[in-house]
Amino acid sequence: MEQWLQSLLGHSSEIALLVLFVIVLAESTAIVGLLIPGTVLMFSLGALVGNGQIDFWSACAVGFIAALLGDGLSYLLGSRYRSQLHRLPIIRPHRRLLIQARLVLRHHGPIGIFVGRFLGPTRPVLPMVAGMLSMPSRRFWPACTLACLLWTPTYLMPGILAGAAIGLASHGTFSFPMLLTLAAICLGLLVWLGSQALRFVLKQRSISKMPRHVSWGSLSSAAACSVAAWQILIHPLAPSYGARVWQVLS
Repeated sequence: MEQWLQSLLGHSSEIALLVLFVIVLAESTAIVGLLIPGTVLMFSLGALVGNGQIDFWSACAVGFIAALLGDGLSYLLGSRYRSQLHRLPIIRPHRRLLIQARLVLRHHGPIGIFVGRFLGPTRPVLPMVAGMLSMPSRRFWPACTLACLLWTPTYLMPGILAGAAIGLASHGTFSFPMLLTLAAICLGLLVWLGSQALRFVLKQRSISKMPRHVSWGSLSSAAACSVAAWQILIHPLAPSYGARVWQVLS
């Protein structure tokens, strides 16, 4: 099934853009987004962009429209049916998530709408909860629009970087794609540990009591990222890879 889907997407850029629209729309719609493996699917579509099978700017435009429609629909549903939504069977298993989303919006307002689209498990329900809390549209829409504009290229970029490396020959001990994979793993670990450290500092307001695995892990991940980035920069295939990425994004 997966090979058939990849073959279908690679055969027609129009079908791939349609699939991108459906995925982003579903992923951005309240509750439905909790059931969609959006990150994995966006990575696969990003790889097609990196291969040159989908135009980067077309993908960004389609993703922006779909994300804005999904968030807007969720906001309007929350605003219009706030009392009925609590009684829906599909909502009940996610009540804790709704509570977290309420706390985010009450403490951070529009900033929570913007940041929440990129981070945290509350992303698929934040616009709906904003409507349920009667957040004014003049506060919701600017943050939502800016977040939707940046979200698609951000989530496509890992797949783009991976797709651009496909076909590059091995050279030396590590192939270029393997170096990129190692760098991505180190970066992901650094981001996760860094977010844990930031959350701890904001909550405890103290660095000295931070758990050792968080502090030392963050430092080790940062060092590993630096080494991986340096190895990528000095790799003989780095100029060819850079030219591929530039061609895709230009």
